[in-house]
Amino acid sequence: MGLKSFDRIEWSLLFPDFSAAEAARTRAAAGRIETARLPEDTGKWDWWPEHLSVDLVHKDIQPIIAGTTLTLSDSGVDWLELALRIVRETRQRLTVSVTVEVACWCDPDHNMHVVRKDEHLVGTGTALASAFESAGSALVRWAGGSHDPDAYRAAAGLPNPTSR
Repeated sequence: MGLKSFDRIEWSLLFPDFSAAEAARTRAAAGRIETARLPEDTGKWDWWPEHLSVDLVHKDIQPIIAGTTLTLSDSGVDWLELALRIVRETRQRLTVSVTVEVACWCDPDHNMHVVRKDEHLVGTGTALASAFESAGSALVRWAGGSHDPDAYRAAAGLPNPTSR
């Protein structure tokens, strides 16, 4: 069900104990995230409830349940994005993560690098709401920073386009 509005996410499917107050806190955090989105960014919220029932056979594959990406810079060749994702870790636990991602200029090309990450492991509706608020605050804070992918690459010790 990719590319749905935030309000289409059915939080009670993630945790049956997700209360109306926790839903309101989460909606408010999502609203703050939307205000950080640049006007030209047409990103939406993704929602894949079918990933809740996927058998986790490979520990390195984590099904994304919900999330969004904010594009801060995209030249068509280089880019900088912020991503908030809710990923299934086990049947009873999810991870809420927020990342700063830049285009890769390595040889060979890995497509992108995560240069900053904040994660929260959750197992209840209350923990999910708190983690979502925290991740959303980090995303909004990072969106107010530099929009230059090279600055993030340099800070992470990664190659930039001119060194390739």
